[in-house]
Amino acid sequence: MWRRLLVPRRLGAPGQPSRRFIAMPQGEEAVVVGSLIASNVAVYGAWQYAESKDRQTYRFMVDNFMVSRDSALSRPHTVVTAAFSHSSGYHLLGNMMTLFFFGPTCISALGARTFLSMYFTGAVVSNVSFVATAKSSRDQALGASGAVNAAVAYSIAAEPFRMIIVLAEFLPIPLPAVLYGTIFIGKDVAAMFGTELNLPFGLGRKFTSGDVAHAAHVGGAAVGLAYFFLSRGRRQPWRRLR
Repeated sequence: MWRRLLVPRRLGAPGQPSRRFIAMPQGEEAVVVGSLIASNVAVYGAWQYAESKDRQTYRFMVDNFMVSRDSALSRPHTVVTAAFSHSSGYHLLGNMMTLFFFGPTCISALGARTFLSMYFTGAVVSNVSFVATAKSSRDQALGASGAVNAAVAYSIAAEPFRMIIVLAEFLPIPLPAVLYGTIFIGKDVAAMFGTELNLPFGLGRKFTSGDVAHAAHVGGAAVGLAYFFLSRGRRQPWRRLR
């Protein structure tokens, strides 16, 4: 299992102060990232309450906060709401830490509205990708990985030579963002075809055998890349929430 951390550097306009490693988001970054994290935590709390104490609420959560081919057709809102659900505290923590590190840099470059547009488009496209590739119409998925992957992919495309520290088997390895991004997307593409990248330190290893919606991960990353290439050549001003 491996995770990514950022070396202290920031996307944004020239002359703006650099972000220090593990610095708290400020301004609109704090509002947007904090709100997304709080929403995900609240939904996770609802899942925990429903699973332990309330069968009716649990049924409501399954029907409205998980996505499947059946639910996407009968309850289309689930392609968005499923992106606020997580299967475990570890699943939630991993996605929210990634959002904390990569989200603010994207907001700095895009502004809050465009970032939120990318985030929710990533959520929808990732869930539609899962629905389209699921073996059964009743297979269900949940998680913010697709939406968060959009932010990760945008950040990597915007600064391909920024160094990212990857914790591989607890060994910190510095990688250029472009190389990390190739592995980051490549492992999910490989997993979609039932294989894994044969790389040292488990860098290309699948997260799990069959419990990960790899197509959703790829769909979310594709959205981040699309937003980057569509916004190239258009200067993105720094904005603040009013």
